[in-house]
Amino acid sequence: MRQALNLLTILLISAVMLGCTARKQQDKDLLIRYRANVEDVLNQQEDARDRASGQSVVKTARSVIGTPYVRGGRNPGGFDCSGLVQWAYQSVGVKLPRTAREQSAIGQRIMRVEDMRAGDIVAFRHPRRGYHTGIYVGDGKFVHSPRRRSSVKISSLDDPYFNNTFLGARRVSMNADGQDLVAQAESRMAQYTEERAVRDMERSRKARQEATVESRKKGKQTSQVSTQRKKKDQVRKPSEQRKKSREKATSRKSGKSKAASARQGGKSKEKAAPAARRSSKSKTQARASSRQGKKDAGASRSSRKSSSSKK
Repeated sequence: MRQALNLLTILLISAVMLGCTARKQQDKDLLIRYRANVEDVLNQQEDARDRASGQSVVKTARSVIGTPYVRGGRNPGGFDCSGLVQWAYQSVGVKLPRTAREQSAIGQRIMRVEDMRAGDIVAFRHPRRGYHTGIYVGDGKFVHSPRRRSSVKISSLDDPYFNNTFLGARRVSMNADGQDLVAQAESRMAQYTEERAVRDMERSRKARQEATVESRKKGKQTSQVSTQRKKKDQVRKPSEQRKKSREKATSRKSGKSKAASARQGGKSKEKAAPAARRSSKSKTQARASSRQGKKDAGASRSSRKSSSSKK
């Protein structure tokens, strides 16, 4: 019996404890849900305020359309790009950094035009002209103070110049503190410069690696070409030697044939010389005989004449 009573007490205590833990877990879940709902409501209210403030910023910026561009200007007498953005946000109590470079680094970054809303800061960067900022008004358009000899106007993001230099939009909370935004811009720009330096170092390292790889490839190609040339030369050398030996043999044969023809010509000349001598001797003999015959004929004629005169 005592054992049964002990078991019952243990079961009752465990049931009570389990019920307490379950209630505690339920209470925690309820608190989490309540906090999430409250945060959603607050975020929605803040988002609504931001939207209303954004519309107010756009309305303020639109009110100065036609104001001439003035370098360093930040009042209705004249604006530059960042001066216009800073002045328009001051109308809703938000203090922005002064330069376009700093304004392009604050707040939440938004890349897609579909996610942008009125009042967002649009940022651009040209390789030579630097940073440029304006205020998004909706439908892919923004108000800005573009450059010298111009005035505040509305332009389109579809313009080729702005489309090619677009960095994205920046959404700033309308409850943000100016000092916090300036510090945020400075820290992000410092990170950007560090990242850029790291990227430049990485690019230079990759460029050096590529250059070394290309030089090695070129060296291999040149060595392959030189070996191929050597092989071709080695193949050509015996053929050239054969050609040269053949040419030498033919030259020797031609020399021998010329020498033999010269010898034959000399022999023929030597053979022809006594014949010529004989022919010349026969000719002189014939001439002598003809002369002797003429003398004998003359003598016979003279003897005939003398005999006839005696008679």
